[in-house]
Amino acid sequence: MIDFLPTSIQLSYLVASALFIVGLKQLGSPATARQGNLIGAIGMLIAVVATLLDQKVLNYEMIAVGIAIGSAIGAIMAYKVQMTSMPQWWVC
Repeated sequence: MIDFLPTSIQLSYLVASALFIVGLKQLGSPATARQGNLIGAIGMLIAVVATLLDQKVLNYEMIAVGIAIGSAIGAIMAYKVQMTSMPQWWVC
């Protein structure tokens, strides 16, 4: 069982990176952007869960704080920035 966990974590990272690439590809078209965003989010979820399952992670509290702060900043920015302003906003 101990040998299985590192292999599954590495496989999870591989699947997550593939989902990120597919999600980014789909973000290039307005017709598939919503699906690309969902695929990228699923890839991120897989990567975070794989990282938390890794036995080398020692400080889960800091990870939780980082997720909470990042989620709060993302939620605030999602409400404040209009969708039509997004391309110009990232260039600044």
